Amino acid sequence: MRRRLAAVMLSALALVVAPLATNASASTKSDVVSLARSVCGSGYTVTVDAGDMGIPKQYYWSVLLYNPSSGYNCAVNVKDSNNTDYGRSSGIGMGIRAAGGSWHEDLGNYTKYAGPVYVYAPSTCVYLRLTSPELTWTSNAMGCN
Repeated sequence: MRRRLAAVMLSALALVVAPLATNASASTKSDVVSLARSVCGSGYTVTVDAGDMGIPKQYYWSVLLYNPSSGYNCAVNVKDSNNTDYGRSSGIGMGIRAAGGSWHEDLGNYTKYAGPVYVYAPSTCVYLRLTSPELTWTSNAMGCN
């Protein structure tokens, strides 16, 4: 149990630290953010920048965006181009929920990304849940306006 908890905490730390360590992956942060913006739609701005989940040889990036006009948040889980499963169908997922709300999720077998998933949460914290073949990670409160 302690080993699993330590692994989850290290993965969470990697999500926060990875944007500073850009040489860890082949995809660039700007490419990942650009993809997330294109799949979420117009009017979305980056709330939480792309962060790498930090799983060796299984790189995933998460992006949280917000549309101030509509009050909706959008989240996307993107496979890094250096991921051994990039371009191949594998089980990944993206989930989002507003504080006190229920999960909105996109779980399936995807080649490049899961999502977009949306939640209406103006002036409310949201939580992300990323799923890869190796683990499921749930964030602390994010995007609190």
